Amino acid sequence: MIKGISKIKNLGIYNNYTKPIGTQEFGIKNLIFGWNYSGKTTLSRLFAQLEAKKPNPDLSGCEFSFETDELPITDKNFEQSNLIVRVFNSDFIRDNLHFEGNSFKPILLLGKESEEAQNQIDYISGRIKKSEGTRKKLDSQFNTITQTVSNAKTDAAKNLRQLLKIDPYTATQLGNDMPVVGVLDSQLLDEKDLSESIELALTPDNKKPSTVDRVDISPSIENIHQEAVTILAAIPTFTNMLKHLEDHPEIERWVESGLHIHQQEGTCEFCGNTVTEDRLATFRAHFSKDLKEHKQKVENLLQRVKSAEIKLTLPKEAEFNPQFRDSYKVAAAPLPKAIEAFNLAVKTLADDVQRKVDAPRKLLEPAPLAEGLASVIVDAIKAINTVIDENNKLADNFTTAKAEAIKRVRYHYVQQFIDSQENAGYERKKARIVKRRDRLHTYATRLQGEVEKLQALISQAQLGREKINERLVSMLGSEAIQILVIKDPTTNQEQFRLFRKNGKVAKNLSDGERTAIAFSYFLTKLQELKPEEFKQTVVYIDDPISSLDANHIFQITAAIRSLFFKQENENSPWLTTCKQIFISTHNFEFFNLLREIKPEASKQGARLFLIKRISEKESTFCDMPTSLARYQSEYHFLFEVIYRFHQAPDKTDHTVLMLLPNAIRRFIELYTYSRLPGIMKETVDQRAEALFGVEKSKRILKVFHYFSHANTIDRLVGNNELIFDVEHAVKDLIEAITQTDQKHMDALIASL
Repeated sequence: MIKGISKIKNLGIYNNYTKPIGTQEFGIKNLIFGWNYSGKTTLSRLFAQLEAKKPNPDLSGCEFSFETDELPITDKNFEQSNLIVRVFNSDFIRDNLHFEGNSFKPILLLGKESEEAQNQIDYISGRIKKSEGTRKKLDSQFNTITQTVSNAKTDAAKNLRQLLKIDPYTATQLGNDMPVVGVLDSQLLDEKDLSESIELALTPDNKKPSTVDRVDISPSIENIHQEAVTILAAIPTFTNMLKHLEDHPEIERWVESGLHIHQQEGTCEFCGNTVTEDRLATFRAHFSKDLKEHKQKVENLLQRVKSAEIKLTLPKEAEFNPQFRDSYKVAAAPLPKAIEAFNLAVKTLADDVQRKVDAPRKLLEPAPLAEGLASVIVDAIKAINTVIDENNKLADNFTTAKAEAIKRVRYHYVQQFIDSQENAGYERKKARIVKRRDRLHTYATRLQGEVEKLQALISQAQLGREKINERLVSMLGSEAIQILVIKDPTTNQEQFRLFRKNGKVAKNLSDGERTAIAFSYFLTKLQELKPEEFKQTVVYIDDPISSLDANHIFQITAAIRSLFFKQENENSPWLTTCKQIFISTHNFEFFNLLREIKPEASKQGARLFLIKRISEKESTFCDMPTSLARYQSEYHFLFEVIYRFHQAPDKTDHTVLMLLPNAIRRFIELYTYSRLPGIMKETVDQRAEALFGVEKSKRILKVFHYFSHANTIDRLVGNNELIFDVEHAVKDLIEAITQTDQKHMDALIASL
């Protein structure tokens, strides 16, 4: 059993590593956490030396020493070591698998040859062949229906193209329109709308519709009638009235009209008698100023009443575009009768006022008005103008209106085609064929699976393939890439090759697929070891979750737990199935999931370690800090790095500076997202600005953007001004959280 690593020298980032004093010994389960580029994969390559038991040119010049239960294993004697080691890392993937369609070495697991299994394979293969024959017939029926639909679509597109004179409009365009029309309400037009839309669609641009002037009248009689009620009831005051003139209005008007001729005493022009000054004064007293003004007011009222009469010439129906003529006719229908009623009321009121003109001293009252005389006209004019506006809108926007008409007609006939296809039932027939064909495919696939299981009894490679495929389905789902066994035509040896569910060779795999395939291959390959050998094996697994989402992380964890750990029952302690296991990762969620499995039956149970970068060319391997080991959170550890720097008297300490940029970057991401869990597209900059303010957030994030990916100490210490900015950025971050979230800051400090 490996107890520890006392030294590593000249191995990548481990330039001159010596085991820190007080570092705990390795247990039977060892979890190693470290950020990217900290040296996890490099450490796995050191374990791979123990597996290979031969020098690795890439590790030439490296010195190392492993502490064990017996003598140390060093770079001088590792080739003689009896330790069984298996390593999963990027080198294992590179050396064992091909992801570009090439075949690769199979995993050989012990199978059972069986003549009965072969007989079963022959029988099932016959059933598969029969189902494939039925599927071919169904394919032929499907193709016939498809061709019928295609021909109908071509004819429909041709008819529409000729009707609307649009080119091109082919079956392809019709097919593109069908999904659009299919999600809308029925696009069928009634006969009138269709006729009008076709007429507009086919109207040439040089015959665009004309405009019609709006009708503008403001009928008013209610107010003037109210005024007439007042004026007709008024009686002027008189200084001295002549009874004879009052009783004979026609003589009164005659005298009044001639009074201005006789301004002074003289001979009457009518009778020749003398008109005295006294007689003239009597007449002047009769015709007072008040009477004159009263008569003038009545005369003015009479003129205004007469002017209220409506004289209107409406547009002719022929002036409108055809599709608006019926609407115009309906809108204008009530107008003549309404105008006639209105003008009759005007005439009646004029007659009443005329009577007042004739007898200004009489108390009169105009005839009452019928209700709604003006409103009926106003409503009719409004309806007419609405039709006129629609007509003019078409004329003003002819190009757009024409395009809309073409679209309406096109959608009408597309809808008609869809309905005809629905009535013919082609899609239902195709759906039944597809459903039956899929059932046959599922049936054949199931039979093929039975064949492969039977083949696994005969072929050791088939059994290895089956185990890998089971793991792939568990990790990637039922549509996962599968491994098939093929015969190499040159050597006639069985090989593995990756295929997709559609039967094509798998190429251009995603990073997640590569990771799942590689790790499944590794876990299955361990089963080549005999059970007693596996119990004595040291296993090192380096980051098996690269590019996998959270759901797959749980599945990887489950696979590791299933193979490497066991419990007699749910209350008994966890035990390892191999001699010793090491797992390194940069993913804290995965780290926590594995940490839950704690082999406690042995004094050398679970151990937690940390790999961290301490300078440009150096990393160290040490015990997990309390802030990480005590809590199930990377967050506490990040805060510890930042806070220790904040408290440190010497801010240029290289050990602190190398950890700081990544710590700040990750801490701000976690803190701001926990405070503002918005949409995924929000950036850390946006969240920081919302929490800290624009100026302070930019100062803090300068460290994140400039230093977080810096792997050289020169960049960190080469500019004193930048180091000064780092110090103040951390200070600003601590103060910002303290000011806005005091309880949170107190809890973080307490956790240290």
